[in-house]
Amino acid sequence: TAPRIAGDVRSAEDGQPLAATVTAGAFSTATDPGDGSYELMLPPGTYDVTAVADGHAPYTAQDISAATGVMTPLDFFLAPYEQVFFDDVEAGNIGWTAQSPWAITAEASSSPTHSWTDSPGTYYSDDRNVSLTSPVLDLTGMTGATLEFDHIYDLEDGYDFGYVEVSANGGTSWETVASYNGEGHTVWETATIALPQLDGVATARIRFRLETDWTVTADGWHVDDILVRAGGGG
Repeated sequence: TAPRIAGDVRSAEDGQPLAATVTAGAFSTATDPGDGSYELMLPPGTYDVTAVADGHAPYTAQDISAATGVMTPLDFFLAPYEQVFFDDVEAGNIGWTAQSPWAITAEASSSPTHSWTDSPGTYYSDDRNVSLTSPVLDLTGMTGATLEFDHIYDLEDGYDFGYVEVSANGGTSWETVASYNGEGHTVWETATIALPQLDGVATARIRFRLETDWTVTADGWHVDDILVRAGGGG
């Protein structure tokens, strides 16, 4: 008699079944990769139910009722990710607004030879608040917005920070979605940040902002292979 939510998870592009995870609150289950089917048993209540599959934008169905003795049907059709914006920093400035001294450098890179940095050729200065801001990005009709980038950083521990921020109004206001701090992070790593606040936004922007205090400097922040991707509705 326990409530159940059940259905299929398929690609919105070609209808093929997907190996996916379906989650409602603290409960989750995996689909059968052969036919995309799932069944989720959970306590009575109302849930936001999310389906996630590799290479596809996740989708959340909101306010799904799970009632005792009832099987609630719920199918998902997940859109493959599309590249909205990509910069491997090998073609010069492709539309960024770079507050000095943000610039492209060949002193370090993830691939192949260039990256953006807040302080090319030297340490950053004290009392800095400088940003690297993307062009306006159109995510109209898209969901599952995600930012990925490779980076290294060397920032005075506890005092100097690199912030990742997003705007849903073309840059009028900004929201911090990640921050980085610490010394000696010299091995390139990939950051992945979900940006649901940009889903469907026609005037989205992202920026990397360095903020430093009045004393002690270091090598700063290098950013490379910057990707924004999203998919259509579910």
